[in-house]
Amino acid sequence: QASFIGGVSTEVWGYNGTVPGPLIEAKVGDRLKVHFKNALPEGTTIHWHGLRLPAEMDGTLAMQNPVPPGGTFEYEFELRDAGYFWFHPHVMGDLQVQRGLYGTIVVRGEEPGFDRELAVVLDDIRLLPSGAIDEYPDDEGLAIGREGKTLLFNGHVLPTVYAQPGETLRLRLVNTANGRFFNFRIAGHTLRVIGSDGGLVEQPFDTETLLLSPGERYDVLVSLRGDVGDRFAITNEPYERGHDTGLGPALPLATLELAGDPVSAGALPDGGPPQPLFSEMAPIESIVLDEGTVDGMLAFTINGAQHPDVTPITVPLGELRIFEVRNDSEMDHPFHVHGTFFQVIARDGVPTSVAERFLKDTVIVQQKSSLTLSMPFEEVGRWMFHCHILEHAELGMMGEIVVV
Repeated sequence: QASFIGGVSTEVWGYNGTVPGPLIEAKVGDRLKVHFKNALPEGTTIHWHGLRLPAEMDGTLAMQNPVPPGGTFEYEFELRDAGYFWFHPHVMGDLQVQRGLYGTIVVRGEEPGFDRELAVVLDDIRLLPSGAIDEYPDDEGLAIGREGKTLLFNGHVLPTVYAQPGETLRLRLVNTANGRFFNFRIAGHTLRVIGSDGGLVEQPFDTETLLLSPGERYDVLVSLRGDVGDRFAITNEPYERGHDTGLGPALPLATLELAGDPVSAGALPDGGPPQPLFSEMAPIESIVLDEGTVDGMLAFTINGAQHPDVTPITVPLGELRIFEVRNDSEMDHPFHVHGTFFQVIARDGVPTSVAERFLKDTVIVQQKSSLTLSMPFEEVGRWMFHCHILEHAELGMMGEIVVV
């Protein structure tokens, strides 16, 4: 049970009984072993979003049968990359994630300087007046992905975050929502982005707002300006992702309040660890994302087909592929690939700068646009790629890469 609105009780599903689930903290090179027991009334798995690991540990139906009610499974793998990752089911993901099944992982490696750190989980939830989860939206809700009116910041509605004036605050941000994009902003402050899905970036950059689609992560530093008692709104700013979804006002997420003795502000890093540049010369795979109807039913497609009828892509182990991903639909789609990182090497055919080629596993392909991605494949197995608006994946926008 959880309480999100006015003390009304909501029945949820959770890892270890909490929403969000536990934050797992470890170091690069550690071996993680998870003793998983399914106490739910239906089968489920755990997908380790963003982690490079053996395919049989990836938690998808391509490689693992659902763990049945009362069943157990041992997930075990080495943590190869530093960064901020998360985990969630890959069985009826739209329903099971909406019910509360998600948690996060911080893997530490080379660390920047900061005074205070906060791992942030951004989500929303659709609630009925009774407090129960509204699990079955109308066709419009399925078309754009579930968007609940109740916004959650680490599982709470409009919490207050406390920090000292002058501190360097490190925020690790992840969007675990089914369909909502979060355009993150802290009033009166600039966000220095120092990391993304694949860990720290080589060239940090500043922004006033930071857009996260479902599945994306960013690592930011904020120099806190102001005096004791000052309060700053943390908001989700409007963003039009298609079908008039971004026409409303900014929505409050939390409040940042300065408290305690002021401290001397430190300098923010302007550089990070070097990262490799993936080749731009490799065989090309063409991916077309679209929406429409199949047999009179709402459908989302890849290359004109719905999962499981999307033709698999076969790649020899150790090879690299260029994915040309074109979005022909009227809305943005967050494109996610399992088991590897990629770099965006072109947008609408225009090459990106070296500074933009940081490691990603989820990226927004905007409506009526295209991205060119370069990605290596270093583990044998069957790997999924899909839109991370969970309703879109369940309605067909999902395919498979077979590494042999």
